[in-house]
Amino acid sequence: MIVSALIMGRAVLMPHLIEFPTPSGDVVAIEALIELPPLEPGHRFRLEQAARNAIKMTPQYGRRDISRILAPGYRFRIDQLADALRIGLTVEPKDLGAGLSVLSSVLTDPTFLPDAIKIETVPITQPWQRAIRSFETAVMEVDQASLRDVWKYVIRPEAITIGVRGPVVVGRASQLWRERERFWQEYAPQKTVSGRSPKLTLDIGKPPILVLASKIPLLNAEDLLAATLMGGGKDSILWRLCREQLKMSYLQDAFLVPTQTGWEFRIAIATDQRILEEGAVTKLLSQMVAETERISEKDLQHARGLLKGYFEWGQPGLPIKLGQTEMTSGDDNEILFRDLYLNHKKSATFAAGAWISGAGLDTVRARLKTLLENSSISFK
Repeated sequence: MIVSALIMGRAVLMPHLIEFPTPSGDVVAIEALIELPPLEPGHRFRLEQAARNAIKMTPQYGRRDISRILAPGYRFRIDQLADALRIGLTVEPKDLGAGLSVLSSVLTDPTFLPDAIKIETVPITQPWQRAIRSFETAVMEVDQASLRDVWKYVIRPEAITIGVRGPVVVGRASQLWRERERFWQEYAPQKTVSGRSPKLTLDIGKPPILVLASKIPLLNAEDLLAATLMGGGKDSILWRLCREQLKMSYLQDAFLVPTQTGWEFRIAIATDQRILEEGAVTKLLSQMVAETERISEKDLQHARGLLKGYFEWGQPGLPIKLGQTEMTSGDDNEILFRDLYLNHKKSATFAAGAWISGAGLDTVRARLKTLLENSSISFK
């Protein structure tokens, strides 16, 4: 948290900013990571709507102003994770200051004009999306007052970290950010949120999504390799077992997702009604455990190569899922938010290549077997 200089005898509290300078590039990525307080499903629904409406306009910036400041072809990035809200934007290097001003204005003073509020009345209920998410939402009444209420409860300067990535001279982004303290002078967050969340009711999808989940308090390189070996493409255990041996034609994946208390190693398999029969899941899980013994040194090196592509070049798909947004190759904002989030989770060593060496074949096999044997079973 930054405590700025005193203004009229009062310190101005501002979010912390971290710079991720790059030697070249045409755009600058700006991301806000907002750590979430406790929220019920209905309040999460309201927050989702508030975030999508907050970026439309503020008293300082109308729709056209915001459109002109964003880099051509780019728009705001909005995503809600189990423990954080993401707001991202992309600007040209010359507009970094303006971009930081727009972000500050959106965070501290969104308009939420009643006639401009557009509500997505159906929360995420699609089973595969729910298999990736670590929280649920429930439809709740929304109006200008309720959006302001949940926004001021969530947006707290001490809970926000700003990241800037791009061809910017070291120190320049921090200087420009300090000059934006005027946006935070009068801002006062709320300590409570109003309204009672409705009761949550969700049915199992057809076909059902089998979810195997194992808790990971602190993510490490072994977990990254385990998730990649289990679900990383056509060389993975899931592909060999589910597609080639069991002839399944639906989706299967293994990934690492953040929760409110840490991380989860999660396997999601779109199957059919037979998976609900007695003993079916136990049999499938036993087959997965047996497949861990087939992991070779060649498989492990391939997994390391996939992770190198993910961390160094921003290749999509492996193995960390941060919200519903899918990474596209080399996307500056996605890379920035990933690094910002891992830094927030005290996992920044991955960016330095900890996954290249370290855990050997026997260690990774044992770790994956443990994750499978400790898995909880649920259906989405």
